[in-house]
Amino acid sequence: MHQMRCSTISSSNFSISFGAGDNSGGSETGFSQQQPVKRRKRHHDIGSKVRSVQPVPRDKDGNYEMPVQVGILTVLNLGKIVWDQDSYHNERYIWPVGYTVQREYYSMKNPDQQVIYTCWITDGGDAPLFHVEAEDMVGSPIAAPTATGAWTTVLRAVNQIRQRDHSNSASGPDYFGFSHPTIAKMIQDLPGADRCRSYIMQHFVEMKDRHVRGVIKKGRGGRPSTDMLSRGQRALMASSSTLPHVETKLVCEKTASSQTEFAGTAKRISVATLTNNDE
Repeated sequence: MHQMRCSTISSSNFSISFGAGDNSGGSETGFSQQQPVKRRKRHHDIGSKVRSVQPVPRDKDGNYEMPVQVGILTVLNLGKIVWDQDSYHNERYIWPVGYTVQREYYSMKNPDQQVIYTCWITDGGDAPLFHVEAEDMVGSPIAAPTATGAWTTVLRAVNQIRQRDHSNSASGPDYFGFSHPTIAKMIQDLPGADRCRSYIMQHFVEMKDRHVRGVIKKGRGGRPSTDMLSRGQRALMASSSTLPHVETKLVCEKTASSQTEFAGTAKRISVATLTNNDE
């Protein structure tokens, strides 16, 4: 009787094994194929994808006018890019020092209340620090080495006080606004973006007029409402009393959206970057 002989052919994605039968004409053949190995998708599409953005007014010097409403975020300051340190950006995002936004979210103290959260970035030396502070917890800002880490702490506290058995995971780029196309473009337009070694420059196109009107009608674009500005101003002023590196300047001026002019006087808020980063 002849002994069975087995062979195996393999590659990185599959393997085939087969055996030879005896001289009686019978055969034994085994066949097995492994599923292709799933590999992590790289961000090769970042530079080729065209992202739609809302138009943002600029001043006579070409700088974006602040504050501006982008989605559910009120952008107060874009900050300054630290282009010569790789830890202040990656392929997809840039984290400018002094970047400051505000947004509403559930309180970590009162389960039935929504409050203003101020989010900002400071210079942590080797890497940026991401801060989040609620208007009803002044003097107790959350700081973390990542935006996700900061907001995960918020979600954990919110879910606990609201007794919700939900995931505590948070998308830092979403909550800080880095993933929003309009904010991404505004940051990319800052000086030094093209010098960030790992960052892949992205392509943007402005929305058509009918889409812009829809965004503004929903309160997701243009000038922030006077109510949001007033609440945000109070939160920022409270934060500045406990955070010496933040300088607030209030400038009275009339503000208008592309559809209607706000009645009365609104407060213009700007947040200065760290003094050791001023040019």
